[in-house]
Amino acid sequence: MIITYSFPSDTVCLLKEGSKVDFQTFLLEKKIGKELEINIATELGIEPENIFRHLKKLVGEKVVKDDLLGEKKGLLSTKKFSSPETGIIKEIDHHKGILIIATTSKEKNKILSPFKGEVEKVNKESLQIKINKGEGFPVKNVAADFGGEVLYFESSSSYSSADLSQKIIFTDKINSYLQVKTEALGIKGYVTLEKLPEKPDSYFANLKNIDDFKKIKKLNYPYCTVMVQSAKIYFYQ
Repeated sequence: MIITYSFPSDTVCLLKEGSKVDFQTFLLEKKIGKELEINIATELGIEPENIFRHLKKLVGEKVVKDDLLGEKKGLLSTKKFSSPETGIIKEIDHHKGILIIATTSKEKNKILSPFKGEVEKVNKESLQIKINKGEGFPVKNVAADFGGEVLYFESSSSYSSADLSQKIIFTDKINSYLQVKTEALGIKGYVTLEKLPEKPDSYFANLKNIDDFKKIKKLNYPYCTVMVQSAKIYFYQ
């Protein structure tokens, strides 16, 4: 079975075609960015509405650290202000006299794979993943992509931390006590029919169709992957 996984344009895929992946494999890498706000009017000692007369860079331009951003020439002296960091001019506010630079740090955030399978094809902003036999179902209330080993949860059964650790709980509903308890024992997420009683600290999704619940339980596939963009969950071997 082939599924398509789309990823944001500001991330880089770390895998190659033919790579085997599981839920502990780093899939994507994202540079950590921030916005740097500079009061250029204050730095140059000018009125905010006059900043465009003194700026050396415009919105959309790339700047390197120590590039000249603004300059005010006087009779006896010249005030200059240089960029403290490398980035791109994101915004210029002539009402407040502020310039905003979008920067990218050297730090990178690595993102784990939400699926288990083999990379069939790598495209610019998507992957084609080959997974074992499975089936997809529509979901709703999904906040993020996630996946893992499925635990077909029964509220009348008792589970150890080893049983629950990093598992995706699949159940029709769960009460507040069991939600808090299972999260404390390290579950990875929930897939339920009904909404969760408490705001979760873990991943979650709701099945869109009631009839799918019994079918999924009968299939009893060991793994699942939830995707935000397609609003689908795949259960597979």
